Parts: sequence; structure tokens; C-alpha cells
Amino acid sequence: MLSDFSAQAVTVAVLEHLERRRPALLAAPDVDERVRDEVRAALEPVRAAYRESELPAAYLAALERELLACVPALWRDSAAPFTDLERRDFDLWRGGDPVARITYVFIGLLIGAFCVEAPFIPIWDKWFPFALAIAAWWLPSAQRAFHRRRYARQLGDVARRLALAQPQLDAHLLSNDLLLPGGRS
Repeated sequence: MLSDFSAQAVTVAVLEHLERRRPALLAAPDVDERVRDEVRAALEPVRAAYRESELPAAYLAALERELLACVPALWRDSAAPFTDLERRDFDLWRGGDPVARITYVFIGLLIGAFCVEAPFIPIWDKWFPFALAIAAWWLPSAQRAFHRRRYARQLGDVARRLALAQPQLDAHLLSNDLLLPGGRS
């Protein structure tokens, strides 16, 4: 099958479509039905390109069934907790504003000074508290990046999971279906 119509490529396109509408979809009272409708809407351009390529309909029908069976539940299971966490600003203290960051810097200095002065911690470099303070400034950004990266990994797992179904989907393609009508090649 063409790489444009592989299970993984189509799943990524569907997930991108769902992500653009994530907050509104998850806030809807009938989430499951809305997500299924959005998956169908995301498949419309794929259907049009598939028809334009004049490829066999059996493969696309099997791919659509697989996507509609798996993607809505898998996406919702990942997207709902992430959206909730995003609404709470990733549980950052004061949302990571400058006051919070300055507080983190001072806490980093204190912890670093304690590490340098404590006899049972083998850190004697005097620059250590300042390095810890500088790193503490970026703590809210690192926390946001961690949550976003974890969510992106979860969405990637959804695409990889559907990519595992590719051999079964390819079984719907027969070599006779790929030949041009009338035996032309």
C-alpha cells in the first residue's frame, strides 16, 4: 500500500484533526459520538485522495473500520487526563509566573548551600548552589515540557498500535484489484 494510506499515516492525520478540536470535543456532553463524527470527518480527505488514486475500496473500508473501532477510545483515554491537567496549568504552583520562579531560585540556592555545607553530602564545589538556582528557574518550563512530551508519546503509541494492524489490512488487497481494468498495465 502507498505510504500515504498506511494505517500509521492515516492515524496520525486523524489524531492531528482530533487534537485541533480537543478542548471542545472533550467538553461536549456526548463525547463518544462527537469523537466518532470527528474521526469520520478526518477521514473525508483520505477518502477523496484514495478515490483519486483509484485504489481498491476493500482496503480503505477495512482501514476505516479499524480506525473507528480503536482511535476514539484510545484517543479519549489519553486526551481527557491531559486536557484536565492542561486546564489546571499542569499543577504548577502559581502557574509558573515570575514570582514562583524567583521563589524556586531562592529554594534552589538554599538547597544548594545545604548540599555544599552538609558534611554527609560529598559536594564541595561552591558553584553548585548557583547552578541549582539557575536550573530551578526553568523548573516550570521543564514540567510543562515533560507533560506535553508524555502526551505526545501516548498519541504516538496509538499510531504505532494501529500500524501493527497493517498486515491484516494489506490482506484486503488482492493483486487483481491493483491491476488496471481491461488488463492494461
